[in-house]
Amino acid sequence: MKFIQIRDEPIEPGGLVEWTPYVPGGLGAWDHDSRLTSHNHEQHLRSAFEYRLRTRREGGRESWLGVSIEFDEPLSIPAIRATLMHWIDRHEVLRSHVVIKGDGLQRLSTDPGTVKLKMGRIGWYTQSGPLIEQIAGAFDRATAPLHWPAYMFATVGREESFTLLFAADHSLVDGYSLIMAQHELVTLYRAARTHTEAKLPEVGSYVDFGAQERRLADQTGADHPAVGTWASFLRAGRGGMPALGVDRRGAEADGVDLDAPGPDPSDESAVAQQSLYGLILDDDAANRFTAVCSQAGGTLTAGLLAAFALVHHQRTGDAEFRCVLPRHTRDDARWLTALGWFVAVAPFCIDVSDSPTFDQAIARATAELKRSRQGAALPFLRVAELIGHGGEPLFVISFIDTRYAPGAAEADAGRARVLRSHSYAPHEVYIWMNRTPGGLRVSSRFPPEGTAAGLAPGGEPDGVNNPTLDPATAPADDTRIGPVQAYLRDLTQFVRAVGDTTTFGTHE
Repeated sequence: MKFIQIRDEPIEPGGLVEWTPYVPGGLGAWDHDSRLTSHNHEQHLRSAFEYRLRTRREGGRESWLGVSIEFDEPLSIPAIRATLMHWIDRHEVLRSHVVIKGDGLQRLSTDPGTVKLKMGRIGWYTQSGPLIEQIAGAFDRATAPLHWPAYMFATVGREESFTLLFAADHSLVDGYSLIMAQHELVTLYRAARTHTEAKLPEVGSYVDFGAQERRLADQTGADHPAVGTWASFLRAGRGGMPALGVDRRGAEADGVDLDAPGPDPSDESAVAQQSLYGLILDDDAANRFTAVCSQAGGTLTAGLLAAFALVHHQRTGDAEFRCVLPRHTRDDARWLTALGWFVAVAPFCIDVSDSPTFDQAIARATAELKRSRQGAALPFLRVAELIGHGGEPLFVISFIDTRYAPGAAEADAGRARVLRSHSYAPHEVYIWMNRTPGGLRVSSRFPPEGTAAGLAPGGEPDGVNNPTLDPATAPADDTRIGPVQAYLRDLTQFVRAVGDTTTFGTHE
């Protein structure tokens, strides 16, 4: 299943309809809800509020996630309306909103069955470009976290098919939510079309989870193991949060604040981040690489982090490889298919000063994954509060295996894609590694570096920039591509070479 910036791939043109949730009577008709707000959600809201005060513009935009789903049948308006309303009723996070009141927060919630949908016919599009710009702009405007709803739906109808799209502010969803959502929405639509009951498992509420997590986190103190784990990490290496391709101490000497908020997207000087994505190993190659990792005593995750560490050492000469790893917090069956921001982060740091072999790097990565996972046992914002740290992660590597999610094969074959908004962060580098039924996919966003054409010799249609390399045509030096692109190129070559030459290679 691809994870792409919404402008990275075309949407087949057709008739665009936007579906906006509303409740008759507005928020005044909602119930006051005493449940606490998660650290993630509160920090996100306060950042958006500070942005509004600073710029007099809505804060929090360009931080949404979404999904697009392809249906090989004509659009039924009654069925899609029933589907979306059922889904809103199913996930309480879509019927709850948090308001900032002075130094405090007030949650408001509304019952199932109270949210309605307003259907807005936008028009018929004959070209993909203007259609995507309209949808992307609508999603940017509709997902500001200080308002409800901070999400919306859209459909693009054609004679024999249609596309369903959904976008929500990050405070409401994470990537795993959307991997599961595509199956739920397809199941609900089919049930609505056939007038049958959808067979979906019971689901919990992220509102309940967030309240539970917040209550437990606020009861902890500086003696929690996560605090020591993070404090040690932030003192290591060049200090602070690691930033790929940036010397923190050198930047600070030059007066560059790596932890400063990003620019106002409306400012002419603001430049959107670049994105890069593609399939770097097919299923057979991914299985070969995984087998090598297993023989070295590690998992695929450990093997990929070991590969990152070795490539990083080769490119920079750094004695340590440091990054931040997201870890899901769905620790109970009721959270597995729930929409919400079920994500904590953990530090990751391994020694590569002795230029270890791949097997050695895997052993170190495996040990570090076990040791540092306690860093995710407490929300990082609570840790930061306890140790007085003000920065956020700048270099993040995420791994998720989607092969066992319902509908994974169909989604990976093109039925669905996870979408993200564009970002203007000046120093952040995010890399997502996804093991799917089709192989190993990479997606990334990073400060602009110029063209990524060197990573896509021959290319794929419709502007796909795919880092899968043909060694015969890949650039021989880094002058034609930027540092993150070169980093991913080297990683691609490394993991392919490991799978091809270790154990499974032909030695004649």
